[in-house]
Amino acid sequence: MISGEPRNPPLLPVVGSPTLVLLRHGRTVLNDQNRLQGSTDAMLDERGQEQSQLVGDYIRIFYEVDELISSPLTRALETLHHAGFDDLPLKEDDRFAEIDYGDWEGEPVAVRASEMISKWNTDTSFAPPNGESLASLFDRVSEACEEIMADDSRERTILVCSHATTIKAAIVWALGGDARMILKIHSHPASISMIAQTHFGRVLVGYNERPSDPPERGHGLE
Repeated sequence: MISGEPRNPPLLPVVGSPTLVLLRHGRTVLNDQNRLQGSTDAMLDERGQEQSQLVGDYIRIFYEVDELISSPLTRALETLHHAGFDDLPLKEDDRFAEIDYGDWEGEPVAVRASEMISKWNTDTSFAPPNGESLASLFDRVSEACEEIMADDSRERTILVCSHATTIKAAIVWALGGDARMILKIHSHPASISMIAQTHFGRVLVGYNERPSDPPERGHGLE
């Protein structure tokens, strides 16, 4: 049983800007099948709904959430619903949508992951046929994060419900990296990571946190 007062954020000097709590959506059927999901508007499966409820309870124990931002894709919006955040103001932002795998959507990760990662390690402007490049995704997520964190009118905690690749992009942005660094990070379903603005600059104050839950297979590319 997890207990305690909301820490919001944990033991770091915040200087006015928002704290971002980045939530990856719960599991879908395509996640369970280890297939590329991308822009496909899949729904949560039963396990994904359970994960969302668990992580919602977990977030409320440790954080006082003031606002919500979500990818417009159904699995992200459903995650916030099952997590119990329907009472908070919500803004949908296309910049937090998952990367578009184009013609490769729905294919097994095992078939395409090696090829994509190899190409992106050489050239982040590579895009699957009719899809989106890693560089393009990184640029749009960075733009969104810059915009949110630049608003220092008041301290608040914003819960952003999004996807594996976009969350990894936000973390890389906070750490001052480039798009290629996205390939070196893994994100679990229904996990949270936190970014705070402190006197020392942007700080990653939590990563891949989640309630006690059996490990999920996958490569974070779904």
